Amino acid sequence: MRYVIVIVAIAFFIIWDGLYNEGRYLDYSVREMKTVVHYVTG
Repeated sequence: MRYVIVIVAIAFFIIWDGLYNEGRYLDYSVREMKTVVHYVTG
């Protein structure tokens, strides 16, 4: 049940971000993740 709540929350955030912010926060998050992965993997 915990995982369902987490998945629904993430899906809700993505939909909200896409509708009201043109995906700005999602784009920023993806860019930050890539930077962290690149930093960790060298």
